[in-house]
Amino acid sequence: MSKIIIKLEQSNALQTSKEGVKINKITSSISPLSLIKLLKEADNKINPRTATENKVTRAIYETLDKSPELFWYKTKGILIATKECRFLERNRVELSFNEPEFEGIMDGGHNTFAIARFLIDKLFGETFKDWNKCKAYWADNYDTILEKFNAEENNPAYRFSVPVEIICPNNEEGSVEEYYNVISEICSARNSNVELKATALGNQVGCYEYLKEILQNYPIIWKTGEKGTIKSEDVIAMADIPLLFLQQIGKLPKDVKSFNRVNAYSSKGQCVTFFNSVLSHEAVASTEKGRFQITSELVKSALDMTEDIMKYFDCLYQKFPTLYNAHQGSFGRITSVKLDKEVNPLFGTQPKSAPYYPDGFIYPLVVGLTSLMTYDEPSNTIKWKVNPASIDFDFNKIPLTKYIDMIKLIGYDPQKVGKTQLFYVEAADAYRVCAGETSSLF
Repeated sequence: MSKIIIKLEQSNALQTSKEGVKINKITSSISPLSLIKLLKEADNKINPRTATENKVTRAIYETLDKSPELFWYKTKGILIATKECRFLERNRVELSFNEPEFEGIMDGGHNTFAIARFLIDKLFGETFKDWNKCKAYWADNYDTILEKFNAEENNPAYRFSVPVEIICPNNEEGSVEEYYNVISEICSARNSNVELKATALGNQVGCYEYLKEILQNYPIIWKTGEKGTIKSEDVIAMADIPLLFLQQIGKLPKDVKSFNRVNAYSSKGQCVTFFNSVLSHEAVASTEKGRFQITSELVKSALDMTEDIMKYFDCLYQKFPTLYNAHQGSFGRITSVKLDKEVNPLFGTQPKSAPYYPDGFIYPLVVGLTSLMTYDEPSNTIKWKVNPASIDFDFNKIPLTKYIDMIKLIGYDPQKVGKTQLFYVEAADAYRVCAGETSSLF
């Protein structure tokens, strides 16, 4: 059981909800010593962001270093969520942190990281660039940190207080269940500002758990501040393509707002909004402890196509210059193409780099893959007619003459390619022909 006892410097009086919500709140402050003890058990996995060194944490550090007596006034402090809060004598409280997804530092992660960095720097001369490394150091060296701090407790540098707010069930019948149901919503609201991306909020309530499971080998940044090389928004845009197909054939809930396929290129924010609206719909997912869990096997089958689409995107990016040249084009002469600049595939599924060019040229051809999908009624799933990620897929069979002629007609402008519906219509039709079907344009 992960529990910790900390001492509150001010009142530990419970504040109760006048609206009858079965959750209590304590507002107080703690000393650096209590923070050291708190960080032995508490993590910020419940927080939609992972703190890293930036101008915010540097400003907090400067306050602690230059005017620690003002820190209590200048900061909102730390918001702690705990499923169990027990009051002890001498203004102490015992807090539980057994479920990191529902208990821990819910807000104030940058404050926590900055204070932890400050303490470790002053005690040991060590510095950290992100929360995860700092937390690992804390776990490995807790006894040493505590011992050295106690030896230097009277150092004026440590004379600051940290405002804290503690949220916990009120011990009435059903309070723990209510805590589970609302804690993610409270956390999202506390962290909702212009710096927090919609993907981080979607991640907080479980919208991406299935994608995270099937794409676990990819370094995707699901949580703000995490390390990785692939933006979650780019992955979600790929996952939206089979969801778009489901919408086109009438297999998504009717009240899900229609997805504009151009958004896959022009508005990743709209891609995230569409994905979240599907994965949080009651017909697609159930809610457990305030988090969405996908229940629709049909939607799962759609998301299972995401990795294939990511692989196809990378492979197409590498092959498109050759395909363009094969249709009486001269790709290297396009102004926005940089043959002397090599770039790695967006999703890292191909080992080779490719000459740089704006990916607006290929987005319609990626979204057009809906024409290679089919609905299988007996299994209530969608499948590939022809898998574009297969090693047997022949790119040369895609009839690209019209598509490339259209690029020439709009002056080789990649943004116009990526934002013009007609390119998406032509791309989808090209794949129908590729799959051995009759063109829908004639």
